[in-house]
Amino acid sequence: MQKITLILVGILFSFQSFSQEFKGQVLDQETNLPIPYAEIYIVDFNTGHTSNENGEFTISHYNQTNITIHIHAMGYETLNSSLGKTTSRSKTFYLIPSHFDLEEIVLSIPKGKLESSTTVNITQVKLKELQQTAPISLAEAISQISGVSQNTTGAGIGKPVIRGLSGNRIVTFSQGVRVENQQWGSEHGLGVGAIGIESVEVIKGPASLLYGSDALGGVLYFKDARYAQENTLESFIGSTYLSNTNAFQNIVGLKLHKNELKLNVFASESAHSDYKTAHLGRVLNTRFDEKNLKTSLGFNYKNWISNLRYSYLENNFGISEDATYHTSSTKKSMLPTQNIANHSLSFDNSFFTGDSKLNLILGYSSNYRREFEDDKNLHALGLKLNSFTYNANWTSPVIKSYFDIVLGIQGMTQDNKNNGKEILIPDATTTDSGAFFLGNYSQNNLELQGGIRVDSRRLSTSKMSTDDTSFPAIKKQYSGVTFSLGGIYTLKNLKLRGNISSGFRAPNSSELLSNGVHEGSNRFEKGNSYLKSEKAIQIDFSATYQNEHFKFSINPFYNRINNYIYLAPTGNSINMNPVYEYLQTNAFLYGGELGFHYHPHSIHWLHVASNLSAVYAEDSNNNALPLIPQTTINTTLSAEFKGNSTLVLKNIFIKHQYKFKQDKIGIFETISPNYNLLDIGCQLAIHTKNKPVEIKLGVKNVFNKSYIDHLSRFKEMAIPNQGINYYLGLKFNLQKSI
Repeated sequence: MQKITLILVGILFSFQSFSQEFKGQVLDQETNLPIPYAEIYIVDFNTGHTSNENGEFTISHYNQTNITIHIHAMGYETLNSSLGKTTSRSKTFYLIPSHFDLEEIVLSIPKGKLESSTTVNITQVKLKELQQTAPISLAEAISQISGVSQNTTGAGIGKPVIRGLSGNRIVTFSQGVRVENQQWGSEHGLGVGAIGIESVEVIKGPASLLYGSDALGGVLYFKDARYAQENTLESFIGSTYLSNTNAFQNIVGLKLHKNELKLNVFASESAHSDYKTAHLGRVLNTRFDEKNLKTSLGFNYKNWISNLRYSYLENNFGISEDATYHTSSTKKSMLPTQNIANHSLSFDNSFFTGDSKLNLILGYSSNYRREFEDDKNLHALGLKLNSFTYNANWTSPVIKSYFDIVLGIQGMTQDNKNNGKEILIPDATTTDSGAFFLGNYSQNNLELQGGIRVDSRRLSTSKMSTDDTSFPAIKKQYSGVTFSLGGIYTLKNLKLRGNISSGFRAPNSSELLSNGVHEGSNRFEKGNSYLKSEKAIQIDFSATYQNEHFKFSINPFYNRINNYIYLAPTGNSINMNPVYEYLQTNAFLYGGELGFHYHPHSIHWLHVASNLSAVYAEDSNNNALPLIPQTTINTTLSAEFKGNSTLVLKNIFIKHQYKFKQDKIGIFETISPNYNLLDIGCQLAIHTKNKPVEIKLGVKNVFNKSYIDHLSRFKEMAIPNQGINYYLGLKFNLQKSI
């Protein structure tokens, strides 16, 4: 490892700086005094700086025009600013004092704005905050966000649910490109590892304007960890122990930044035993493991910025077929099991021409899913999915200081092939293409954004058969026009936001042609080749009031989906497996989120936050839709501390979750009772001459509550969720100038 590091440092030293500098200073707006150690994040470079004791900082290699910088410091409002070609080589930035948490830039929409300045409803949360309670998977981590849940199969497999919608209705982006991993299957996970991710941005509701077909229910946009500061080497190594699954989650990372070159390398590994319920023991064959590698290489030269990224994720998931419990904590793989391997490669380029910007992202991914039933060396089911994606958009110069446009094209070519004796869906080729126009208007207290998009999807499948089933060859073409229109009006302490948007989703090959037993779901699913495209329209409104110590927000929504595709029981069975078939209806989903954050004036170290999320869904005959999450209230009481001693208690928290009874159920569901969960934990730091050692410890499900969440796929087998879980994590950090 040391030799590799020295070689990389040598390579980076060989590149010489040959561009201009920008010098800035950060001052307090009220006192005009310098703000030392403010964080300056250069969005386009995905790296940053820290101001010195005089509030000064320097951006080297500053040739690009119209780049965005993001400045924040503890106790101040976040500042988002841009440096255009008319900007001089120096500038003073003024921050406004504030006691509230710092805002972050959102990257899931063009122009890189603060979360509060987007007309689309976007929630951004740093992954570090979500990992305070040591979640067992990335899906579990993001399910803590208001309006987001997860559909789980055991402990390790989780699929995100946004306002009651999941699967192919949610589009996931990681490393700048769309994640394609057979997401129609509910019996495997998200397909993204947590290592190397800085934050997640959640778009709630139709987002087809920017993300095309399938973004009917929302978007998950994972933001990559930023590069190290210039002329800096950073590294870390850490491990977290989880008592419930007897697992160690191990992580390691290296960051190098010298002159124009930036490099990140991250890796993680974990292996889990069968998870333990509160009173019944461990659930047989819920064991799983994960291996994850992520790399990124960044380079900027004159008016060109590029990032080359690669990731590999491999999971082995056990498949539980009945409610069998035991006491062993073995992690040895047993049949049946599934292996999923994902490779993802992306090439992200930004070109600056005057005050305009052209962004081009090319992506390639390979997903290989295998299921082993009777023989560990011979898979019964094998699906190879190869996808090529492209995304290009042009942002115009700002016209008359208040208007600009974004033009874009997107597309995907995808091949899905079988290589096992069992076939769930036939070989298929999918081609997507789309183009959009987006306009932005901003003046005084009003911001408006609107656009229109056209999409086309072509799907062709091969005629195939096995001993038990046969699949006809089909050719289908679907097209749709979508739009979005929204605005923000800001008063002194009140921000009003409204948005109306539409979505379009073509049926996938599983919904059209599925004809077999899905082992993870224990049911026989039959497709319907006559399915039409789903079309949605959502009205979304929010009002946020915020003063120096209190923040309150309310966000209702209404979403109508025509031709909603769902699975319905037929009352028949094949080989002891109940038969379900895909049907369509019109669906109506409504509800919203409500929350507050209180930060008392007299005790600044105390924070009280709570949010409520609720979704109600029914079809045109007033029948409840299945798999709708329970209404949830999440409340957090936390205390933050500062200190100069060697060992510092950074924070301590108590988190309470209450889920209401779910009695509005689909035809094949049963009522889920209400339940309470309580988590406690704290974070400590051991200060050293370099960066501090981070420690976290706590207890999840403190009272060892036995419960079954409504979205658990084990609910039909009456298998409870996890019981009590103790965790302890250590992370060692290193930073040095090079």
